[in-house]
Amino acid sequence: MTEFEPGTELVSRLPLPSHVVVRVDGQWRRGWLIGRDHEKSGWTAMVQYEGDDGTERTERLPADRIALPESEGTERAS
Repeated sequence: MTEFEPGTELVSRLPLPSHVVVRVDGQWRRGWLIGRDHEKSGWTAMVQYEGDDGTERTERLPADRIALPESEGTERAS
């Protein structure tokens, strides 16, 4: 995958669930935004994605590690 542009406001405005890409283990992976929380330090996202071993993972990540897939552009993800 190419480089994506994460945005902290993105997490706050996408409908749930939304198709996103997440930055984990130094690479971008396709996944789903399934939840979000606004904390003192900013937005965090609950995401699901497939790990290297093929198992589905669910993690809470900071919003700056979430971006829209290239195919979604600025359109609303679903």
